[in-house]
Amino acid sequence: MKNRNNLVASVLGTSMILILASIGVHTVSGHERRLYTIGDQDYLFVVGSMNEPALVDDKSGVEVFAWRPDPTDPMNSQANGTKSIEGLTLKTDISAGGKNMTLDLEPAFSDPGHYEAVFYPTVPTTYSYTIYGDINGTAFRDTFTCRPAGESEPVQDNSTVTISDGVTRIGQSGGFGCIESRADVSFPEQYVSNYELQQMINNQGGTSNSTTSTSMP
Repeated sequence: MKNRNNLVASVLGTSMILILASIGVHTVSGHERRLYTIGDQDYLFVVGSMNEPALVDDKSGVEVFAWRPDPTDPMNSQANGTKSIEGLTLKTDISAGGKNMTLDLEPAFSDPGHYEAVFYPTVPTTYSYTIYGDINGTAFRDTFTCRPAGESEPVQDNSTVTISDGVTRIGQSGGFGCIESRADVSFPEQYVSNYELQQMINNQGGTSNSTTSTSMP
């Protein structure tokens, strides 16, 4: 019985270690990485949409991972010397379909250096996320735009680009996909988005009104 209890405890302990380890692993392969010098310090930002691939009418949002990069491998967020950056106060301007919305980027639960702003995308189109705020006394602002389906991922760019006073981009790689329609992955019936449904209702109403007006004397 004692050996059995020890075995159970060992299995439970191993499971807990795996669970805790998984919390700290970030799946950001579909995100864009940009390395900056802000003021006199380097920052690695990884930006994209939550719950990728992001689909219309599903819960998604803007997420930002902020790290102090490892000088020996600065574009690698998993490098040994990389440290998460907590305490940032950031906002995001979301642009899509000719409209804009501003949200606060809030710290994610139990995940240091991870900030997110939840929203529900309603149309499959091009989304841009402008991230901005005061970082260590320097005004930061830069825009990340999704890549349409089928567009090849850009190669890593290590050129130096001045973004604003005190902000220089010194590296860029990867990208994130645009919001996709759920029609191609819906089953057994084809999904109709809330936006498409509203458009159909509006069109039917317009047709009905037009017919009624022509029949009146």
